[in-house]
Amino acid sequence: MAAAAIACPYGVLTPYPIPKELAGRKVCNLGDGFILRAIERRLGAFAATHTFSPRVTVPAAAEATLAATPAVVLAGANQLAENWTIWPGFTAARLRASTLRLVPFGVGLHGAPGHSERLSATTKELLVAMHERIAFSSWRCPHTVALLARELPQLAPQLLMTGCPVVFDQPLLDGQPFAERANHVAVTPTERDDFFARETAIIDHAAATWPRTRRTLVLHQNWSPPTRGELLRHRFWPVAPERLDPCQRLRQYAVRRGFRIAAPDSADALLAFYRTVDVHVGTRLHAHLHCLSQAKRSWLVPVDGRAAGIAESLDFPLCQPDTLHAHRDFDFERVRARARALFPTMRRFVDSLPR
Repeated sequence: MAAAAIACPYGVLTPYPIPKELAGRKVCNLGDGFILRAIERRLGAFAATHTFSPRVTVPAAAEATLAATPAVVLAGANQLAENWTIWPGFTAARLRASTLRLVPFGVGLHGAPGHSERLSATTKELLVAMHERIAFSSWRCPHTVALLARELPQLAPQLLMTGCPVVFDQPLLDGQPFAERANHVAVTPTERDDFFARETAIIDHAAATWPRTRRTLVLHQNWSPPTRGELLRHRFWPVAPERLDPCQRLRQYAVRRGFRIAAPDSADALLAFYRTVDVHVGTRLHAHLHCLSQAKRSWLVPVDGRAAGIAESLDFPLCQPDTLHAHRDFDFERVRARARALFPTMRRFVDSLPR
């Protein structure tokens, strides 16, 4: 029986999907769903009745439901920031007044400048209270652990650098060779800040490197969903870029360079799509980690600091659009060796969870 088919006794707080209270104000990042599914590979499938979002205040009834479980998993992503409080308004005093056991699983630094250089007194007190009830916590990169150990040295023995759960899957761990074929190439953009020059340079690289290969621009966070007939218009009746929003402009550019567009509506649909992909290049960290976990070649261009620690721990290069060609012959067995070395720490963490 697959791990995800096994009933999981734990509760979970996950940023995937977006809660109904924030519908229309937040855009779902399907990479957060990759983290959730990867955790389920280790623990089993979380019950819908025990799954809640940390993006909104957890209601009292839901908190009681979570408190009745052996532990509540904080499901990964780049949540650790200066004023992290698990969910809005939550405090150490409230935790100590409850029976909740909160367990970080693959949580990482926020990554954007100015958000995770230090921890507030409120966040430090909450982290101390959390660790009073658990043996270990799981963090996704050495930079995250270094910050925590510097700010809270008394917790250092409990901080496990497990890596991100997304990278730990059978093809990588069991030795399946990295595929040399390139029949389908996925390019993943991050449509944030001033992204157009960076993302079009990656599109150009993929078009030049794999000119006769099926190429798809894959949207992990669909900020401006394609409208009916949009992609046909991009191909046959392109409009002036100034008439398009930045996301439409990027899609038109990709279509004109020979790309298809994929915009799956769920993490599971996106994972199914990646089964058709042979090679990945782009700026989406969890697309990169997922492809590596499936023993598929992948190159990552970072957009901020959140990938640096993971790259260091897994020994893969962080590229820039104009240096991607220099890493074409990267030895991906280096990543496998590092993942295998990290995996016992992940197992130690999972084995420590309350039953």
